Amino acid sequence: MQFYTDSFYYHVTLHQSKSSLPYLLMLHGFMGNSHVFDSLMDELKSFCNPITIDLAGHGQTQSPTDPDFYTADRQVHQVTSIIRRLNFENLYLYGYSMGGRLAFQILASHSKLFSGAFIESSHCGIQSDEERLSRQILDEKRAQQIESGFENFIEDWINLPLFQHTPENLKAVYENIMKQQNPEQLAASLRGFGAGMMPEICDQISNLNLPLTLIAGELDHKYVTIMTKLSSQFKSADLHIAEKAGHRVHTDQPKKLIQILKNTIT
Repeated sequence: MQFYTDSFYYHVTLHQSKSSLPYLLMLHGFMGNSHVFDSLMDELKSFCNPITIDLAGHGQTQSPTDPDFYTADRQVHQVTSIIRRLNFENLYLYGYSMGGRLAFQILASHSKLFSGAFIESSHCGIQSDEERLSRQILDEKRAQQIESGFENFIEDWINLPLFQHTPENLKAVYENIMKQQNPEQLAASLRGFGAGMMPEICDQISNLNLPLTLIAGELDHKYVTIMTKLSSQFKSADLHIAEKAGHRVHTDQPKKLIQILKNTIT
C-alpha cells in the first residue's frame, strides 16, 4: 500500500488482517527497510497482524532529498498520519535502532494511539550538548561518505562490531537491502534525523502510561547500558537482555524476540 503524506508516498505493508488479533507496527533501523523483518513474519502472524513500513529515506518510500523532511517533528507527523488512516484498534508499536528513536518520538506526543510499545537497541536522545555535537559531526561525515562512495560505506557499515553476531544468511539479506537504497535519501535521513539532530525527550516520556518493553542483546554492551538506564527511568518498563545477541536481537535471537512480543501482545 502507498500512503501520501507531507508531499510524498510511504510504502506500507499489512501482512494480514484478522479482526481477532492485535496489530503490530514495525519500524526498521538505518539502512534497512520493511524486508528486514521477513524472517519473523510467519511466527508473528500466529498472534498478531504485522504492519511494516519503509521509513523516510529508505526502501520503496518515495522520499525527497531535502533533510528538512526528515526531522523528528516531520517524521512523527508523517507516520501518525498513516496510523490514523489505518485506524486499527489494539495497535502495538515496535522500533529497532533508528526506528526505536522514531518510536520514542511518536510516543512522546501520541502514546494514546497504542496499547503498548517495544524498543530494541535504541535510545530517547543524547543529553550532553558536547556528545550531540560530536554525533552531528560524525553523521555529517557519514552522509558525505554515502554520497561519495556508497559501496565503500556499505562495506564499512556491515563490518561494524555491533553487527558481527548476525547469522551469515541474514547478514546477506541486510547487505542486499543496503545495496538497493538511494544514497542521496540516506544522506538526507542522517542530516535530518541522525541521533545528534533528534530532540532529547527522555524526561518527556518517563511517565508513559502504557506497557513499554525494552530489549537489548547481551553482547551489545553499549546498548545494554543504555537500555538498563532507561528501564530505571520509565515507571512502566520491562527490560529484556537477550543472551548471545548483539545489536540486532531480531536476527541474532529471533525466537527470543518473538517470545517477548507474544508474552505482551497475547
